[in-house]
Amino acid sequence: MIYKKKVSLGGAWFKGSEIQNGVKAKLVSETTSQPSTFLNKDGSPKTQEVAKIRIAGQSEALNISINRYSIDALVDAFGEDSVNWQGHELTIETEKSRVAGKAVTVAYLIPDGYVRTDDESGYPVIIKKDIFDQMDGKVSTDEPTINAEDIPF
Repeated sequence: MIYKKKVSLGGAWFKGSEIQNGVKAKLVSETTSQPSTFLNKDGSPKTQEVAKIRIAGQSEALNISINRYSIDALVDAFGEDSVNWQGHELTIETEKSRVAGKAVTVAYLIPDGYVRTDDESGYPVIIKKDIFDQMDGKVSTDEPTINAEDIPF
């Protein structure tokens, strides 16, 4: 039988419910994909993107599962390689939400010069503050507007 080495980060986990909204933090490791406790429809484990984060005023780095919205912002701000995400000051914004029917506190990692807002469909996005300001606070989903008169049937 062939076995593959399981790479996972040990230690305590970040809990959004225990963090004050607006606190500063820095990632102190690169991000790795790990199996999640949630399952796909076929029963296989979902994956989560995990890194170590150090919260201002705390000595211990914690594991954090980074959501897709935060990853997109980190890619935009610092590039595609998560090694380059380390050491930059981030603001943690929290929001109470439901995930798989369970009440949780979602944490967003906001790079300096970025803001979290909602797009026209109500989904969170993290964009550069100057772009947000130019859009007068209205974030488009970039979906084309369809005029009913243009539909041929």
